[in-house]
Amino acid sequence: MSRRSFVVMSLVLFFIGLFIVFNSVSWGHNAANAYLLSQGGSMDSSRFVIAIQEYINMYRWIGSIVSLISGLGFIKAIEFR
Repeated sequence: MSRRSFVVMSLVLFFIGLFIVFNSVSWGHNAANAYLLSQGGSMDSSRFVIAIQEYINMYRWIGSIVSLISGLGFIKAIEFR
């Protein structure tokens, strides 16, 4: 893989990670609603809030990891020029 394609791929992945982080709240809420429906549509409100928080955290972690790794790859690729 050439350096140029690696830099472009790293930048694309970095912005995908940021997109995931910025949309984590809405995606986490939608995932918690889907979980609620799979449980029959009824759940204790405190458990539902925990489910929402954990789904949001899951998307934040995924987006953060993707952004961090690709950002470091981008910096490393530019550093060797």
